[in-house]
Amino acid sequence: MLRAALIFVIAFVATLLGSMSGGSSSILMTPSWVALGFPLPVAVAADKAAGAVWTLLGSRNYLRGRPIDRPLLGAMVAVGIVGAFFGTRVMGSVRPDLLKRVVGGLILLMVGVVTLRPHIGAAAAPPRLGRGVVAAAALPLGFYEGLLGSGNSILASLLFSVGRGFDLLASLGHYYILAAAWCAFAAAAYWSQGHMDLTLAAPVTLGALGGGYLGSRIASARGVGFVRGIFVVAGVILALKLLLGR
Repeated sequence: MLRAALIFVIAFVATLLGSMSGGSSSILMTPSWVALGFPLPVAVAADKAAGAVWTLLGSRNYLRGRPIDRPLLGAMVAVGIVGAFFGTRVMGSVRPDLLKRVVGGLILLMVGVVTLRPHIGAAAAPPRLGRGVVAAAALPLGFYEGLLGSGNSILASLLFSVGRGFDLLASLGHYYILAAAWCAFAAAAYWSQGHMDLTLAAPVTLGALGGGYLGSRIASARGVGFVRGIFVVAGVILALKLLLGR
């Protein structure tokens, strides 16, 4: 019971922070579960199960009263699931340290773009890329979601803001719909491979539900400026953590 309570609290805090900023909750949760003695695939599986649920609440809060690009989401869900399938299959054969450094560098670059060009994501703007181009990017995003997923929300949010002209709140809302579908698929894949441990997945999901709901409610109420500030800070911390391999 004490371990379940600790898992719940870690998941709640990690998802509270992640849902407010678009930063990754798994970057805090996955190492915690490994430190508690769970194998890495089991830790990732639990995070995917939680992500399939709390992201639905997050998307609802961020997209309340906003238009939803359903054709784009439908295409990206389908393309991303293909990527997620391959991501879950190569989990054991990819060097996680190298992958983390590559993604960390990309996130740091994206945060630099946001910092130097503050108009990006500040308000809705005309799209710069067609739906087909943006949908194609779902393949590598889905692959990484199935593999680890840390920082995917930052990369996808910038893609939506730059490519389709969404403001930052709408970008996060659209990403969380994708994440729900991709995480559900990845969780099912890990389950079929025997990596799902309900003694971990259950308290993680419950904690993430509470943290994701509260964090997204606070952020959506405070507005784009609030989220943008946390987005930049969380992005820098996450990028450095990935680059340094810590």
